[in-house]
Amino acid sequence: MHSSISKFEAERAELDAILNSGMFGRANNLVRLLTFVCEKHFEGATAEIKEYNIAVQALGRPQDFDPQVDTIVRVTAHALRKRLDDYYRTAGAEHTVRICLPPGGYVPKFTHKSDLESEHPQLKLDDGDATPLSNGGLYHEDSLQEFHPDQSVRPLPFSPPNAGNGKNAASVSMKIGRSRIRVFSTVTILAVAACALFGFAWYWWGRTARDRDLGRTRAAAVPISPIGSSVRALVGNSSSSYIDRAGSTWGSDRFCSGGDRFSIPGHVIRGTEDSELFSAGRRGVFQCNYPVPPGIYEVHLLFAETSGFQEGSRNGQFSINGGPTISFDVADDAAGDDVATTKVFTDVSPGADGMIHVNFITPESFLNAVEIMPGTPHRMLPVRIVVGHSSYHDSKGNDWTRDRYFFGGRLSSFAGDLANVPDGRLYEWHRFGHIHYIIPVATGEKYTLRLYFLERWFGLRNGGFGGVDSRVFDISCNGSMLLKNFDIFREAGNGPLVKSFAHIEPTGQGKIELYFIPGVNYPSISAIEVIPE
Repeated sequence: MHSSISKFEAERAELDAILNSGMFGRANNLVRLLTFVCEKHFEGATAEIKEYNIAVQALGRPQDFDPQVDTIVRVTAHALRKRLDDYYRTAGAEHTVRICLPPGGYVPKFTHKSDLESEHPQLKLDDGDATPLSNGGLYHEDSLQEFHPDQSVRPLPFSPPNAGNGKNAASVSMKIGRSRIRVFSTVTILAVAACALFGFAWYWWGRTARDRDLGRTRAAAVPISPIGSSVRALVGNSSSSYIDRAGSTWGSDRFCSGGDRFSIPGHVIRGTEDSELFSAGRRGVFQCNYPVPPGIYEVHLLFAETSGFQEGSRNGQFSINGGPTISFDVADDAAGDDVATTKVFTDVSPGADGMIHVNFITPESFLNAVEIMPGTPHRMLPVRIVVGHSSYHDSKGNDWTRDRYFFGGRLSSFAGDLANVPDGRLYEWHRFGHIHYIIPVATGEKYTLRLYFLERWFGLRNGGFGGVDSRVFDISCNGSMLLKNFDIFREAGNGPLVKSFAHIEPTGQGKIELYFIPGVNYPSISAIEVIPE
């Protein structure tokens, strides 16, 4: 069981590394196809990986999509295979897990280097054995011309002689059937052989790459993150990694030293669905050094006071890359203990040693986890939250994370037809009740806030029950009223509604605090967007 769990985590981490590498872009069909097929693999739903499903569910094609007319899936898969090949020759060359998309189909194959080494321990190579093969030595796209992922073979043009003779026609039909079987079998064998060759080529290339690195002195023993990738790391927990509810992997504590580790397993933390991120940490005087490629980064430091201290009882201090010392009372910032809070810092670059240094300098200091993402100069990355249990990639190429930073309320899904609603997935769920959100942002900036609504209970969608004045509520932000006596149905009926508010200034603690206050029945919200101006 442990082996399968660690393999699953490694495969998840490899997909994250690819998507964050910068080599595949952030909003294109390559990313959508790769994400779709890998998620189906993780769910154990590979039977759903079909050309039609990919086209409609991942690439935004209409329900009447015809693969004989529109070749978008095959063209995208062709390009994806080549991009994966390029990736594993450059940024992903040293990775211990690789993703292969075998020719002739779309079900991904995850190859683990440890499996190859255990299966072929006798394999010995020198530099001369690693000569690059033609086309990467992995596959030939020509094999796809007559094969389709729905396990059928396109009929070949054929005009049999004596077609009017029933006996000859039957004989010809049998020959055609055997021919199709042979083509299908040949393509299947080629697909399997391609992945096997992929694995061996990777193994040989990796061995020679390691040989070339022998004797090379490295500044640090920890692995360097791939260019453009994010770093997510636990602090204090050195025994295991963690996959959060959004599917991101947080590595174990291997970047920090000094101080004392602490652990409070099973502690429930408000303001997060991932209490495990706050179940351990370091306290005291300690340092964390994160190796990253050159660039601009956004750093998130995650805290939750779990020792019972109240506001004003513990004041920690830290600095990033030797910058100004920041004093920080976690319980005060989070408005209580056992509450998650995050501090956001933009425009962070690694030092001359290629590290982002976070130093905690007082005995009262502590930290639970760190997230480092490629950033944008002089502005924070957008925050996009979609209510529900899964993330979403919209038609504009934006990524929305599953619901977070919320307090209170309950979830409900809408079973109706949203096919005609642009980006209908944003309205599939709603959170209703006495709700508030505390969203961490960078200080010193102004933001545009967008709130997404769909009235799913009152009006036509519920057989005409209710209507105007059936749901009325207020919304405040950082102490100022944004909407008073707000009625979704009055403004939009049962259609989608987006309310936008410009020039929102965060609190002094770097938060956008939204309160949904009941009037008549409970408030409702489907998605929230915070965009730096």
